[in-house]
Amino acid sequence: MLNIVSIALCVLTFGLIVWGAHVNTTRSGMAFPDWPTSNLAPMITYQPSEWLWAKDRFWEHGHRLFASLVGLVTTVVLILAVRITPVDARPHRAIGIVVGVVLATIITAIFGLNLMPPGFMEVFMIGLGVLLTAFLVKAAKAPSQSRLVWLSLAAFVGVCLQGTFGGYTVRNNLPDWTSTTHGVLAEIFLMIIIGIALLSSSSWNAKRAQPSVRSFTMSVVALTWGLTFLQFVLGALTRHTDAWGVSVTFPQWSEDGFLPSPDLWQHAQVTIHFLHRTTAYLVAFFVILQYFIVRRDGAPRDVRRSSMFAALLVLVQVFLGAMILWTYRGELVTTLHVMTGVVLVILNTITMYSTFRRPLTQPSPSAMSGGVVAGQGGH
Repeated sequence: MLNIVSIALCVLTFGLIVWGAHVNTTRSGMAFPDWPTSNLAPMITYQPSEWLWAKDRFWEHGHRLFASLVGLVTTVVLILAVRITPVDARPHRAIGIVVGVVLATIITAIFGLNLMPPGFMEVFMIGLGVLLTAFLVKAAKAPSQSRLVWLSLAAFVGVCLQGTFGGYTVRNNLPDWTSTTHGVLAEIFLMIIIGIALLSSSSWNAKRAQPSVRSFTMSVVALTWGLTFLQFVLGALTRHTDAWGVSVTFPQWSEDGFLPSPDLWQHAQVTIHFLHRTTAYLVAFFVILQYFIVRRDGAPRDVRRSSMFAALLVLVQVFLGAMILWTYRGELVTTLHVMTGVVLVILNTITMYSTFRRPLTQPSPSAMSGGVVAGQGGH
């Protein structure tokens, strides 16, 4: 059950990120100046007639409702992960902290953010960020029987942090740094959920018994994943700082050449755009190189498959990036560019997770209950 729900959550999160991208593309982020209410109305009970037929309200309010659904399903994932974890392996203190976070959120929702002390929201977000980091570190070090619950705790805290960041961004009129961080956190959350979906899959765990790939191949895969994630961050910066428009030609920077003129480097938007464009070439090179290396190395079939799809898709992604410039940020192509970028991150994340699988002893039948390998060695 955990595997099915976590896969569903992956799909929902992907849809939510694409929806959020379209909120930015259509400039709908400030359709409502308030949060967590929408035009002072509770989010869930806000009258459909008030937002269904107004373009900006439709995208922004729909994004909020979609995010609420993702938060609800994340809660279900956490509950299922706790249930399948042996009682003596459950991190009771961490679970208690998460319950405290839930209570703090409920109290804040009841009394309203405006009645909270100054700086409350910032302190709350910092606390969630510290918890997210701590839970991810714990998940990396934990034995396999408790790794899923630590990842699920991280996912729950991550979705709380992501929602709070979204509200903070709206309440502060969409600052560039918070809007960018909001997008990056969504990607981190998605990668956590992918990890849960893979670790809760009996078929994925069964492939751990296959021989490990060479260390060189693992290094290339890790570097490719890192560059892809960095490129997503640069893409978010390019979108939220409107840096895309400082050059509208491709592949050259302008009619004068491939590099910006020296006097342009003083502008941050030029640097951001140039880094995003240049990193795109690096990502394309390493994604294609990754495929040929894992294929030559005789990597498991799922690794070869995900790397092959990534190699094909990265060419489409470069073309879509050029199309944004040629269409002067057309809405459809801009959102498709983000969507394709997210799929690339997903594929390279799966490739990276699958490549770093380590051989385990054959699991006993009892350990496979619920589709989860429990009680085995390290990951």
